[in-house]
Amino acid sequence: MTLDTVVGGCAVYYLDTAEGLDIPRVAILQDCIADLNNLLEELNEETSTYFRRLRLLAELLVASRQGS
Repeated sequence: MTLDTVVGGCAVYYLDTAEGLDIPRVAILQDCIADLNNLLEELNEETSTYFRRLRLLAELLVASRQGS
């Protein structure tokens, strides 16, 4: 649930600000991606679908900062 809250919060911040994500939020998202990678190894296919999408969202948010 914490991963969901953090990634969602960063997504809201990204959408609400013209500047996009700041460096601390990118670092937090990178930590979330690492946590999600570890978590996905432990989940069954049905459960992992949601968390793979959450990881994709985090990766896209990080990529948006790298592209700016």
